[in-house]
Amino acid sequence: MTGLAGRQRAHAGGRFALLAASFLAAVALALPAAANASDAGLRTTLAKWSHQIALDAQGIGLSAARRHPRRMIRRARHFRLDALRARRALAVIQPLSARGRRAKRLGLAAFYDYAIVGRQWALSGQARVRDLRAAAVGHATIAARYARKGNSLLLAAKRLLG
Repeated sequence: MTGLAGRQRAHAGGRFALLAASFLAAVALALPAAANASDAGLRTTLAKWSHQIALDAQGIGLSAARRHPRRMIRRARHFRLDALRARRALAVIQPLSARGRRAKRLGLAAFYDYAIVGRQWALSGQARVRDLRAAAVGHATIAARYARKGNSLLLAAKRLLG
C-alpha cells in the first residue's frame, strides 16, 4: 500500500513540474510579443502615463496652493517615480513606423524631464520647510522650465501618433 501511495505522490510531483515548465515556456513566448507592440500600443501607453502624470501634477499643485510643503514633497516624489515608471514602460515598446520611433524618443525625453521636475518640486518643498524662500523659488523655477519642456515634447509625441 505504501509503495502505491509513494508512486502517486511522485506522479503528482512530476505533473506539477510539467505544469511549471509549460507555464514558464508560455511566459517566455509571450514576453517578446508584448515587447513588439505596434504604434497603437505606444499611443495607448503614452496616453495612460500622460494621464497619470497629469493627475500627480494636479495633486502637487493643490498641496502647494494649500501650503502643505510636506504633502507636496511626498507627492513630488511619487510624481518622479511615476515619470520613471513611464520611461520604463515606454522603453520596452518597439514601434513599427519611423513616426512611432520618433514619438517614442520624444516621449522618453518628456518623461525624463518630468522626473527632473519631480525632483525639483521635492527640493522646493524641502527648502520651504526649512524657511529657505530663495532656494524654494529657485527650485520651483527650474521645475517650471523643465515642465514646459516636457509638456511640449509630450504634445509633439502625441501629434506624431495621431
